[in-house]
Parts: sequence; C-alpha cells; structure tokens
Amino acid sequence: MAKDAILDSDFNLDNLERIPRRELPYYDEQDDDVGLISGMMSSGGIFRVAFLDTNQFGPHAMIVMLFGFAAITGSILFALSL
Repeated sequence: MAKDAILDSDFNLDNLERIPRRELPYYDEQDDDVGLISGMMSSGGIFRVAFLDTNQFGPHAMIVMLFGFAAITGSILFALSL
C-alpha cells in the first residue's frame, strides 16, 4: 500500500495495475455494405460469429441459431407425437 502513496517523476499508471489486462480477442469488423448472411459467414461461420463474437453480427447469428434449434426441437417433438 505504501508504494501507491509514493509519486515519482517517472510515475506510470501501467506499472501499478494489480490485475493485468488480457489481450484483445480477434474482431473482424465488416463494411457497411456487407449483408446479414454474408457478414455472418465471412468471419468463420455462424457458430464462430455467435459464440466467439468475431464481428458485429454476433447477436444476429445468435437469433438465427435460436430459430434453427427451435425448428429442430419442434420437428422432433412433432414427430414423436405422431
């Protein structure tokens, strides 16, 4: 605690961090003219975009996956009810 109170002329805030910062993850920002489907597929596929959030289409990819898994689950339940 005493080292925090001493201010030198070479005081640097980066040297006093108690929790080191991690490296930023990979982020591939797409241009404005990229469409929704091509934007989700261009950064490694829909699963990578949804789970690792590799570009700005992460929330859209999660919604597409939600509809996909809901359709699969619904069709399985419908098939079991016949």
